[in-house]
Amino acid sequence: MRRIGLPCKEAPNRLQNSGYNGPKMGAVRQIWLAPLSWVAWKIPGWPKRLMHSFHFTEKGSSFDMLSACEQTERRELRQKYFRHALDEYRHSGLFRQRVKDMGGLSTSLKALEVGGTTSMHDVVEGQTLFERLGELEFLAFVYLAETEAVEQFHIYQKLGLMDPETDAMMEHILRDEAFHVSYSRAELERYKNEGRAKEVKQALRRVWWRRLGERWLIFANGIGDFVSACMLTVLYVLFMAPV
Repeated sequence: MRRIGLPCKEAPNRLQNSGYNGPKMGAVRQIWLAPLSWVAWKIPGWPKRLMHSFHFTEKGSSFDMLSACEQTERRELRQKYFRHALDEYRHSGLFRQRVKDMGGLSTSLKALEVGGTTSMHDVVEGQTLFERLGELEFLAFVYLAETEAVEQFHIYQKLGLMDPETDAMMEHILRDEAFHVSYSRAELERYKNEGRAKEVKQALRRVWWRRLGERWLIFANGIGDFVSACMLTVLYVLFMAPV
């Protein structure tokens, strides 16, 4: 029988070979992310939902990076933002293809795809993410988001959760993600060297708390959907089900 994924001892070497040299995942994050990842890949249909969510995240990120490319005043950063945008759009296509290879979109995923096209651009009240955050905080956002993505994909490899095709795709994507972490970290270091270390620290803190709040809202929304479904089921059984 062919083993899916990698043994745990091989995963760190794979991560280092990708070129990633960012911060290592904290013990607390490993404690909760590893079991959640295992559950997500073991429930039937969920791996496809994961690929679909990654497809949307990467596609939205590509638009964010194109917007930053257009609005930054620094030529060297414009080139990096543009490369980043192309990477994200290509990743989006890879994840979309994996969804097709896994059997295509279910009815619920098709509904999400139709509804999500209007919100993936991350434009709020006429302002893009780059306009709302400014360059320094935008770079902090890129750095934290890309670092967390690398950590999440690394967990999938470490636990041997992915099928061979998805694992090979993720290996290719991780090389690009390593560049995204590297250049955003280098830019934050440049700000520090200019005497703006306190601003960098504050930007990272704001982004971290904002992302934590967004996760809580997503979690609360999921709990609300589950509780609502349970209540509607009980009401149906009590009052509307045929005797």
